[in-house]
Amino acid sequence: MRSGIWVLDRHCNSMGFMHGGMVSSFADGALAWAVWYETRKMSVTLKLTTSFYGTIRPGDWLEARPRVISSDNGVVHVTTDMLVGAALTARADAVFRVLRRTLK
Repeated sequence: MRSGIWVLDRHCNSMGFMHGGMVSSFADGALAWAVWYETRKMSVTLKLTTSFYGTIRPGDWLEARPRVISSDNGVVHVTTDMLVGAALTARADAVFRVLRRTLK
């Protein structure tokens, strides 16, 4: 599973690269989709940690490649590498709580 976003000027800070909050928000969404794919249930983020390794510029295609690490008792641990081309620019790790209600 993959998610991607074209980085626009509006996603960037005054220094000209993607704002860390935007990177984290993108990662949260990509990770939530991975949880959905694994469980077919809605979930909420309990914890999200983002590490940054490089800058992401306007015009870049940022791609997330999320993986479910474990799923037990309604708690799902997920991680994703975020790449621009072959370059690792960020990584996010999260814990989600699966909700009882399912989507139809």
